[in-house]
Amino acid sequence: MADIPQSNRKAIFLDRDGTLNRNTHYLIEFGDFELLPGVEKALRIFQDLEYRLFVVTNQSGVARGYFTYEAVEDLHRKVGVFFEAKGITIEGFAFCPHHPEGTVAAYAKVCDCRKPMPGMLHTLSAKYGVDLTQSFMVGDHDFDAQTGLNAGARGVWLRPKAVPGNAFPQVDNPPKIKEFASLLDFAESLREIA
Repeated sequence: MADIPQSNRKAIFLDRDGTLNRNTHYLIEFGDFELLPGVEKALRIFQDLEYRLFVVTNQSGVARGYFTYEAVEDLHRKVGVFFEAKGITIEGFAFCPHHPEGTVAAYAKVCDCRKPMPGMLHTLSAKYGVDLTQSFMVGDHDFDAQTGLNAGARGVWLRPKAVPGNAFPQVDNPPKIKEFASLLDFAESLREIA
């Protein structure tokens, strides 16, 4: 792999359902993919700040037999094209198809990629030359943010009850995890300190 300039080694790792798009519970049809308000603008801000973008998602529906591994890959190809048409580049998608209580034997197991385990971030960072210490993992669950910490990145927990424009700790918030009301709120906070 060619050396990547330090300025291009930082990334935003994004959860998918509930972070980028409306959570429809086991999304597999692209026709059901609906961006959340402010997401497109947030992703543009991240790109303007020279963060590379990746999607990292647990997809236990594969292990549960709801859909196939290939169906998730197909959905991600379509999502990538959708964003590309808007001038937004998602460099890579990673998903965990496993669940210990799955019904599909090949995927019914404990793994190191199911969030909050850091496997997907480690894989993407190695493949694309990302510096995890300069990167963020963002999602709508505490375990998304914890995944970032577990991988050596920073964690961001999107919580609609957070005060807009201000990351603040909650009593139930693990240390070192920042909270924002929305993805756009987080993006604007990065722009302010850039």
